Amino acid sequence: MVARGKHLYRPEYFEAQKISNEGRILLNTSFNQNIYFVLSILVLIAVIIFISFAEYIRRETLVGIVSPIGGMVKVQANDSGFVEQLFVKEGDRVESMTPLYEIKTERFDDTGVGVKKRILVSIEKQYQLLFERKKQEIQKADFEREALTDDINRLDDEVSILHNVLKLSNSELELTRSLFNKQKPLFNKKFISEVEYQKKQLELYSKESQVQIHKLNIQKLIREKEKLIFTLKSTDINLSLMLKDIDKQLEVITQNKVEFISQSDSQVLSPIKGVIASILAVEGHSVSNGQTLLVISPDSEKAFIELYAPSRSIGFIKVGQKVRLRFDAFPYEKFGVQAGIITSISKSAIAADMISNHGLVNNTEVGGLYQVRVELLKPTITVYGREERFVSGMTVIADVELDTRKIYEWMLEPLYTIKGKV
Repeated sequence: MVARGKHLYRPEYFEAQKISNEGRILLNTSFNQNIYFVLSILVLIAVIIFISFAEYIRRETLVGIVSPIGGMVKVQANDSGFVEQLFVKEGDRVESMTPLYEIKTERFDDTGVGVKKRILVSIEKQYQLLFERKKQEIQKADFEREALTDDINRLDDEVSILHNVLKLSNSELELTRSLFNKQKPLFNKKFISEVEYQKKQLELYSKESQVQIHKLNIQKLIREKEKLIFTLKSTDINLSLMLKDIDKQLEVITQNKVEFISQSDSQVLSPIKGVIASILAVEGHSVSNGQTLLVISPDSEKAFIELYAPSRSIGFIKVGQKVRLRFDAFPYEKFGVQAGIITSISKSAIAADMISNHGLVNNTEVGGLYQVRVELLKPTITVYGREERFVSGMTVIADVELDTRKIYEWMLEPLYTIKGKV
């Protein structure tokens, strides 16, 4: 009894445990299951190959606008006031220095009278008074010249008459001298008295005296004529000097008027040759100094695309890189996508509100924007069989390839990011 109590199980139990009559369970798989298994293996291999060799291209979508060579030119007001006259309309072709606007800068005093207008009226009166004086001086000189000319002509007539008188006096003198010479022999022979002889001699002296008096009168008339001629020339010279002085004063007044008008009325001129693209201020509008009045598109057949890239992608954009362009005016679903090449990239970023076309830029962008210029590979687009040029101002959406990476690199990017932060 004591010996059997040493073992909990019988010896036969242990012998039975050494013998195993059980076999392995075998399940027969169907043909479909085998196909599914093989396909799963192939898919797994394909996924591994795809992840290992496939590439992912990261793209950035940029917005921009078609701009002419030289860019769109904004014409600004050079003074504050209101637009009195607009000389052009949209679509007009203008030359350089063509008048575009007339801006009035009139100011009024307490009585409501325009101060500049009052000054301008005063300048006009000064000019008119001087101009009237000039006319009067010319009329006065004409009268004096006419009177002097008449006097000179009168003296010419008198001199001519005196010459005739002198000629007659000389004839009388010769005749008297001849008679006197004939009387002398008679006097010597005592045929005539001494008194009668002396009378003939006095008559001769009288004739000689008359001849000398006529000569003297002729000389006086000639001197008087020369004096009148000198006075006539002096009158012309004095008139010329007077007119020059008046013209100088008129020129000064005109210059003051021009300067005053240039300060009070500002005329805006076209800085370049081109086409009026858009007008922002019309007649009657109040404008301030530096305000944009209109936009001019330079007269150029060539155009480029001006894109704006954010800071996050500018490091991957390179000069010479190809760009795919979609124009809003020509839907790409119908007319296709155009191609271009990046020609330049700005060296520094600027704020979005400082860009001339800031309305195209997403206001949610943080940081500055870089200007990217793209040259079109083809300056036209085929629209229903005809070639159409791109017009300045057309909006553009561009797709730019930034970088190419393997799929597994893209999948492991979060790990690289964590590693970089650590």
